[in-house]
Amino acid sequence: NLIGEHTDYNDGFVLPFALPRRTIVAASRVDTPEWTVWSEQADERIAFDLSEHVSGWGAYVAGVVWALREAGFDVPGARMAITSDVPLGAGLSSSAALESSVLTALVDLGGLDLPVDERPALAQRAENDYAGMPCGIMDQSASIRCRAGHALFLDCRTLEVEHIPFDVAAAGLAVLVI
Repeated sequence: NLIGEHTDYNDGFVLPFALPRRTIVAASRVDTPEWTVWSEQADERIAFDLSEHVSGWGAYVAGVVWALREAGFDVPGARMAITSDVPLGAGLSSSAALESSVLTALVDLGGLDLPVDERPALAQRAENDYAGMPCGIMDQSASIRCRAGHALFLDCRTLEVEHIPFDVAAAGLAVLVI
C-alpha cells in the first residue's frame, strides 16, 4: 500500500499495488456439500461441511464458502490444494490472498455469477464475520482487482477504482518493502 494505511476501514482512499507473489488453488468438484483442503504451507489437510465452525487457517477457506452461501450462491463441494509464496504474517495480506484465491476457484468451479467488482466485499465478509478479523476492504480489493504495472486507487466509501500506471520495473526502479 503506497498511501492510505488504516484508511480503508475508515472509508478513505487507498493506493495499493500488486506484488509478484501468488496464492494458487487447484480445485475439483465433489457431489456432496463438503470441502477438503490441503495447504502446502501448513502441510495439513482439513475437511469441513459447515455444520461446525472451522478455526485456524481453515477459517479463511470455510469463511469464503460460508459467505458465498450467505449471499445465496449454490457453492459446489470441492477438493482443494493450496500453495502460496505470499509470506505469512509479514503484513503482505496472505489471508486476503488465500480468501481471494479460494473465492475465485469456487466461483469458477461452480460457474457462479459473481462479478469481479463484487468479490472483494464477499471476501472481506468472510474474514470479518467468519474468521473474526476486523479488517477493511483494501487487501481483498488489491488481491482481486490489481493489474500488473498499475496501482489501484480505491475509494473505500464507494468502492470505485481507478488503475494508475505504476510500472516501476519499466522505469528501471524498484519498490523496497520494509
